[in-house]
Amino acid sequence: MITFLAYGMIIAFLVLLIKKKLNVFTALILVPIVFGVVACLITGKDPILIFDWIKKGLFFSQNPTTHKVRMGVMSGLALILFAILYFGIMLKAGLFDPLCIFFIKMAKGDPLKVCVATIMVASMVTLDGDTTTTIVVCTAAFLTLFKRMEMKLSYLAVLITLPIGIFNQLPWGGPLVANATALGVDMGTLFRQILPGMLVAWMYVIGVAFWLGKKERARLQYDPAHSLNVTPEHIEEMVASVKNFEPDFKRPQYFYFNLILTVLLVGGLVADIGHGGVLFMVGSAIALTVNYNLATQMDLIRNCASDVLIPSLATFAAAAFTGILGNSGMSTAVANSILSILPQSLGVHMAPIYALLAAPAICFLPQDAFYFGIAAIVAPVGNQLGISTEEIAVASMVGQAWRLASPVIPALYLLCERCEMNFVDYQKLFFKLTWPILFIYLFMHTMTGAMPF
Repeated sequence: MITFLAYGMIIAFLVLLIKKKLNVFTALILVPIVFGVVACLITGKDPILIFDWIKKGLFFSQNPTTHKVRMGVMSGLALILFAILYFGIMLKAGLFDPLCIFFIKMAKGDPLKVCVATIMVASMVTLDGDTTTTIVVCTAAFLTLFKRMEMKLSYLAVLITLPIGIFNQLPWGGPLVANATALGVDMGTLFRQILPGMLVAWMYVIGVAFWLGKKERARLQYDPAHSLNVTPEHIEEMVASVKNFEPDFKRPQYFYFNLILTVLLVGGLVADIGHGGVLFMVGSAIALTVNYNLATQMDLIRNCASDVLIPSLATFAAAAFTGILGNSGMSTAVANSILSILPQSLGVHMAPIYALLAAPAICFLPQDAFYFGIAAIVAPVGNQLGISTEEIAVASMVGQAWRLASPVIPALYLLCERCEMNFVDYQKLFFKLTWPILFIYLFMHTMTGAMPF
């Protein structure tokens, strides 16, 4: 009975999110509470236990047999909160402006350089983890140039989203946060495991930019004289679109200080010299104190509040889902039911098979629905087949190659509207360019030993 109840909870959670009957925050709390109460009544347990289960999901729980401690969502929440705040400060202070301006000026009137500049600027801006901000800044900087040079706007759309799809896997991005929280793995460890694949994928998308640029050169019959269509005034107009993004918060005089601080923090995160939440908490305090006076600090924190609050609330709420699912016995029941129908010969080969099968689900389901509703159930099955939870977490990230074609990301409709293209046409071009990334991730994760083959 617990098995059927568990499946019912997962299906209800998925349906309510897909049908938009509940938002992520309320669904993660209310759905497991309802099914948790029913599970208690069926098994004769006190429903008050639900609050203890949620507390364990929030802070930590300890296996009574092995005494192994499983951390709750608070560890990841600290990283999410302060990393998003830190990169919000850096974006608004103008840390990435010089690189963006350099690539814009470098492009001039060469279609190939314009394509490369677009992907490099998108790569810089998306480091703060926000898809909408990246789309707004990059379309403001490049849309008019693409139109004036008569370049394909469909290329602009995918050149903006290709790096977003890679860099949203940073520790403060939504996918890694949801994955690590749902499976109870350390975010810093998971990030270090997938980082080699991300870097190779980034090299690939830069290559895509070169390829699309060469195609545009041929189509437009580009020659050096063609650059006269792009005047110095227009270059300055593009530069201004970057400089004038929230100008009150710009602090160019502190560029080198902010650059060194950021390099030290990211280096410390990768080297694991301290918990990511602690590193970015200290970094945020330093960045605010150095860059702004007291009044402006509070204005900036309020400006960043919505970006910080939404993922933080969802992470808090995840404690209810993971706590009830794991401590009620529902997670184990579902894992055993799946394991009973899987051939034992599947063994470690389950990881890459699951990674490939999960890619469409990651694309078309809400992100939290996939990680809390599917990945969290697959992990215990993998454990019984000899695959660690960390390896399942890595496999669960492979499908992120297709995430930026998802119809459940509202910012993509803004992108398509600005680039004057149909969403389905955008999806077709995006899938055409990104299927190799899927196999880059598989290859790199298996080669580095992060995921068994």
